[in-house]
Amino acid sequence: MLAPRPTILRLASLRLFEGIDPRDLTEMAVAMRTRRHRAGEVIFHQGDPGEALHLIVDGAVKLVLPSPNGDEAILVTLRKQAFFGELALLDGGLQSTTAIALEPTETIILPRSTFMDLIADHACAREVLLAELSGELRRLIGRVEALQFLDVPSRVANLLVGLSNEHGRLLSPAGDDPDGAVRIDGRLTQGDLAGMVNSSRQSVNQALAELGGQGIVRFERDGIVILAPERLASRARA
Repeated sequence: MLAPRPTILRLASLRLFEGIDPRDLTEMAVAMRTRRHRAGEVIFHQGDPGEALHLIVDGAVKLVLPSPNGDEAILVTLRKQAFFGELALLDGGLQSTTAIALEPTETIILPRSTFMDLIADHACAREVLLAELSGELRRLIGRVEALQFLDVPSRVANLLVGLSNEHGRLLSPAGDDPDGAVRIDGRLTQGDLAGMVNSSRQSVNQALAELGGQGIVRFERDGIVILAPERLASRARA
């Protein structure tokens, strides 16, 4: 469901628009809309035309490669400040992945023509775009390396290290949480994790139980706490 146009202050808070003159933002905002998605709602399907850039204001999105039998390989999970759908806009092709809201999510929709004007006229936006594309390429190379050379427990540990680096927040020492503990907010199911490491739920469940039993991680209803980041990183290299 489409909501009103985003405010200039909201646009200015997003990294893609940092450094852009408010007058230019005002003009671009005319073409933008805000959209809210339910948890589990498909934002676009693989093979859909690339018509807009999607910027995450709140919530989380996963980009997946679906299979004919209903399974999915999760390429990446994205949160606030991230954007997606840019590849189809840049090359004029179809969407290469399916985008699904992991939780209630709000996005800003930037039409293709406005997106092309943005990156043509504003060097700061081009720099953010290139940095995001470079980061995504590095993540995919890391995923291929892990799939090729690591066993399932190490792939799970490697994934959690990556999620911690990208989305984690350092916790203040409290209760049983040691100094340096990191929390990854958001609900990721064992099926989601299995889709991200290209393994079965059973194998992932065993790996998670092993990490939990060793006091390296703790799994909560709406997040994962990395209790021993250095030990997790060591396990990711095993």
